[in-house]
Amino acid sequence: MIQQLQQVFHSIIKSLEVLYVMENAKPCSRILVSEDGLAKALEFLKSKEINVAVSGFKVLKQTAQSEFYSDRSVKIPKNDERKGYFFVYLSKSMETAEKARLMEERGNHVELGLLLGYPKCCCEFFAQNFNEENTDLTLKALENSEGYEFPFYTNVAARHFDVSILSHFPHSFQCSPSIETAKNNLKIIQRHSEQLAAMFAGILQSTVIYTAEEGVFLLRKHEKISDVIVYSDLLTTSKSKLYFLLASNRELKIIGKNSFVVSDVNIEGPQYGIMVFK
Repeated sequence: MIQQLQQVFHSIIKSLEVLYVMENAKPCSRILVSEDGLAKALEFLKSKEINVAVSGFKVLKQTAQSEFYSDRSVKIPKNDERKGYFFVYLSKSMETAEKARLMEERGNHVELGLLLGYPKCCCEFFAQNFNEENTDLTLKALENSEGYEFPFYTNVAARHFDVSILSHFPHSFQCSPSIETAKNNLKIIQRHSEQLAAMFAGILQSTVIYTAEEGVFLLRKHEKISDVIVYSDLLTTSKSKLYFLLASNRELKIIGKNSFVVSDVNIEGPQYGIMVFK
């Protein structure tokens, strides 16, 4: 089923959003569908007896750090000549899908999040912190978290590589309801593809360096020895100066969740975050 969904929705994360609705794990999902792929997506969802509502506007992705995921977008009229994306709200309940669309249009982030099945604490966190200038709440979630070591279930940074088992920003990386949601989602993935579930769990168990301007980095095949991370593989969204520093070394020392040292170069500040997901 997951492969079939990918043929329609392309991204694994988007495909899983549809699967969670099909499996009754989510009351409603919200995904971006390209203008050119909208008709095919709606036809597929109709064939699966899933109700849909479509946004009355399009969005253009902006400053995407990856092919699959962009936190920034700008709304444009649905009849604008520029090719864009539509939000598709899908649910087994037509009323829920339509209500989600309406909450989006009203800018009611809390009610929209609750309709999408997100924990109330995370909906309120999003509403309090999200704005046009602050669309990525990963560093804010880190600020709310104790320490820098967290369960891999809340690793939303890997979404930039089309890997995630959470659909929302947790209010902290230790958020219990978010962890339970992610565990349930992983079980659903495992039922459909043990190989994909194992791959996701492996990628999510990474050390993540998250930056506001220089990209997102996953340090793979890593080992933590006291406060030193030794790694042999590196995934990145950006070939920045930080990337070349990380790529030319194979270890770093963590000072704190906003500070680390690579080859005697001290990198620190609120625009940097380091998280060890295990």
